[in-house]
Amino acid sequence: MGKKDAVWITGASSGIGLAITKKLSQSDYNIIASARRIKPIEEINNEFNLSSKILAIQNDISDFADLSEKISKVKNEYNINCLINNAGISSFKPFAENSIEEIDQIIKVNLLGSIYTVKLVLPEMILNKSGTIINILSVAAKKTLKNSSVYAASKSGLDYFSKDLREEVREHNIKIINIFPGATSTEIWPEKVLAKYSSKMMQAENIADFISNILKINGNMVPEEILLRPITGDL
Repeated sequence: MGKKDAVWITGASSGIGLAITKKLSQSDYNIIASARRIKPIEEINNEFNLSSKILAIQNDISDFADLSEKISKVKNEYNINCLINNAGISSFKPFAENSIEEIDQIIKVNLLGSIYTVKLVLPEMILNKSGTIINILSVAAKKTLKNSSVYAASKSGLDYFSKDLREEVREHNIKIINIFPGATSTEIWPEKVLAKYSSKMMQAENIADFISNILKINGNMVPEEILLRPITGDL
């Protein structure tokens, strides 16, 4: 019996990642959902009786050795033909107030972690002459925002990594799609910000619906870059 195709979603335990996991699990997809916390993912399985559809993996995306070991085991059963790089953390404060530990962690998770995941799935995609990589970036990589310099650097870095990689893998029929969401109501924001602006923000479920539709696009075309913003504009 051949391997089953699967979608790997990182940062799947909350926010946009959790919404994508819920959405795709209701369609004809096998899901590999990874995160530092897997209880919210397991609750989806229990809620919809989807134990055969969602494989929850607890991992630290910034630890390549741990990530590689766990995904190598998964690849014995699954062919990961779609990767959704969603894992991310933030620190919305002036750069002068960022600790070295905060800077380190943001770059490791948002930039290096996502590069690590691509490194793990790309060889098989090239071999199979097929694959889709979707990076959930941020409007912070497109415009100047105050008090998010390290976060913006991490997302911009992944953007340009993906731009170059896209040119390398076109000949292998691999799609790389960068999505730049504006303000979205998720746990990444401080509670005070959510309390004040949540009603103006986009909802994670709407972004998940959008991504589900992207995956249905057939033919010789790919939406390489997509900017999503609230109708009322940025905060």
